[in-house]
Amino acid sequence: MASTDARAIPYKSAAWRVTFPIFDADGDPVSGATGLDSEVSKDGGAFADCTNEATEIGSSGIYYLDLTSSEMGADTVAIQVKTSSSGAKTTNIIAYPQEADDMRVSVTHWNNTAVASPATAGYPAVTLKSGTGTGELSLSSGLVSVSATGLDAVVMVEPTAPPAVTGTLRAALAWLLALSRNKITQTGTTSVLRNDADGANIASSTVSDDGTTFTRGEWS
Repeated sequence: MASTDARAIPYKSAAWRVTFPIFDADGDPVSGATGLDSEVSKDGGAFADCTNEATEIGSSGIYYLDLTSSEMGADTVAIQVKTSSSGAKTTNIIAYPQEADDMRVSVTHWNNTAVASPATAGYPAVTLKSGTGTGELSLSSGLVSVSATGLDAVVMVEPTAPPAVTGTLRAALAWLLALSRNKITQTGTTSVLRNDADGANIASSTVSDDGTTFTRGEWS
């Protein structure tokens, strides 16, 4: 146990340092309280001696008590610190150690900025952080659009030239779409891919045929 175990809301089954005053009948702090006896009750069970005893901070009448993780292993922890000092009153402390899902919060601001209203109640509005590090997305080319239908959200743009080998997925899909549905003209030496309106060429490729092997060159 240490000073780092002190927290405003204790955790269930975690060591906890609680700090408190001991008062007399007039409400004055009692320094040098004698015969200290600290006891703990878990979930309404019988009181039992604490592993540690209350310790005064200097001569202030303010004391602290270190409770072990076992002593904090309950939903309700009741603590009594008794003293034999004349006129001193017993100090009673009730704690409700926190565990997962114990606390509900309604966040209205984040980093001094009002939280954006969600499109759907119960779901936070999230802005993606642009970057190339761990947990980041590269948004340098503009908006990233994702819908419940996945790739159906990608809007195709007809290519005006073959895509680069290291190009985008959208460019590659648009190229394959054009190859599969657009008009292709063929002569003895050249293949030409036309646009959807058959008003212009998208790309061409040289061809050769030696009677055994038909070869088409790279589209350009």
